Amino acid sequence: MKQLWKKLVRMFHPDLYEHDAEKRKTYECLTQAINEARDRGHIGLLEAIAKDPQAFILQHGWAAVSLDGTQSLLELRSLYEHLQARILELIETLDEVWASPDYAIYQFAERDAAVLDRITAEQRAELETEIAGLQAEAERQATEAAELLGSVPF
Repeated sequence: MKQLWKKLVRMFHPDLYEHDAEKRKTYECLTQAINEARDRGHIGLLEAIAKDPQAFILQHGWAAVSLDGTQSLLELRSLYEHLQARILELIETLDEVWASPDYAIYQFAERDAAVLDRITAEQRAELETEIAGLQAEAERQATEAAELLGSVPF
C-alpha cells in the first residue's frame, strides 16, 4: 500500500503543474484523495486511482487533465526551474543547519548519548555557583545598606 501511495503521489504531485492553475487544482484534489485513501487504509481506492486516474478525476467533477505523459517544453522548463529553486532553498537550509550550534550538539549526542546529561550537569553547577554568588552579593549589599541607614540588617 505504501509503495502504491508513493507512486501515485509522485505521479500526481501538484507541483508538477504550478504554472497551470486549473491542472494544479485538479492535482491538489487528486493528491488529497490519495492521501485520505492511505490514511483510511483503503487500498482498493488507491488501486482504482492507479488503474484509471482520468475516470476518477472525471467522476469527482474535477477539471480533466492530460495523463498521456506528454508535456510541452514550456511545462518541462517551468518544472526544471521550480526544482532548481527548491534545490537551492534546501542547500541553503542545510548550510544553516550545519552551521548552527544546535547541530554541533546533535553531532556530539549522536556520538555519545551521555553528552547532553554532562552538559546539563555542568550548566546546572555553573548556575548554582552564580546564584550563590549573587545571594552573597545581595546579603553584603543589604548589610552595607543597613549600616548606612543605621539599622539592623534584614
